[in-house]
Amino acid sequence: MPRVKGITAKEIEILRKLVENGRVTYTQIARELGMSPAGVMKKVRKLEELGIIKGYTALVEHAKLGKGNKYIILLETEPGKHSEVSRKVVELLGNSVLEVHEITGQYDVVLKVIAGNQSELNNILRKIQSIPGLRDTNTSLVLDTVKERPSVVPDEIPGITTKKKS
Repeated sequence: MPRVKGITAKEIEILRKLVENGRVTYTQIARELGMSPAGVMKKVRKLEELGIIKGYTALVEHAKLGKGNKYIILLETEPGKHSEVSRKVVELLGNSVLEVHEITGQYDVVLKVIAGNQSELNNILRKIQSIPGLRDTNTSLVLDTVKERPSVVPDEIPGITTKKKS
């Protein structure tokens, strides 16, 4: 397993605090980890520069915006067309798309999308089915989400000894 170079256990602890609560202040992190706020800020900037922290966002409750249904849509494409189909899905569906993954197995692409009602889902499916290179789709309504997280910090990171959160 490759070693993560240039990252310290303290930086991983800071990363965990930010993943747990993206609005936590550097002062609060510093107090909890026995550091100065300036030291925390410097380590966060390093994590950003290394591309470990890719950005910051708000988590949205889609149902409160009238988009309470989530769907998993599996796409089967013609051989070698999965990347083109994936890009076209993003282009056509815009902010109805939560995730697009190119995968192995029977299907080639998996989507997670949101919709407010059946009519909106039908419109999404019509757009998907118009994409050249698409062979088949399989759509499932998400009945309940047991756990969903936008990001995690792995418990074990090669080359770094960290405290596991219980």
